[in-house]
Amino acid sequence: MTTYDQALERLKGLLEKHETVQAFKKSQNKIKQLPGLTDDVIQMKAYQQEAVLLQKMDKPKASASKEEASQKLQQSLDQLPLVQTYRSQMQDASDLLSHITKRIEDKINEELAHGK
Repeated sequence: MTTYDQALERLKGLLEKHETVQAFKKSQNKIKQLPGLTDDVIQMKAYQQEAVLLQKMDKPKASASKEEASQKLQQSLDQLPLVQTYRSQMQDASDLLSHITKRIEDKINEELAHGK
């Protein structure tokens, strides 16, 4: 295993143990355990796809109806505390990964600029 591979595995291990990632995974597992919630998300996406298809078929009223149904489901989901927590923790985990990625990128660019 190369030094790069070792460093990558170490970084992955540290990220998996980070409290931000752990909190996100916990919320994600709770969401997965609620089949009704998953069904609502699937239905919302189906409405969105149907709305786009109907719009392409030049059926604005039918498209608007599907879009409205999708928005109602979205609003319903948005009000659930579990969904709010999930999204907040997903954003925190994303911010952490973005920060780490930026730091790695900056370090690589710095070393390239200095001929290392």
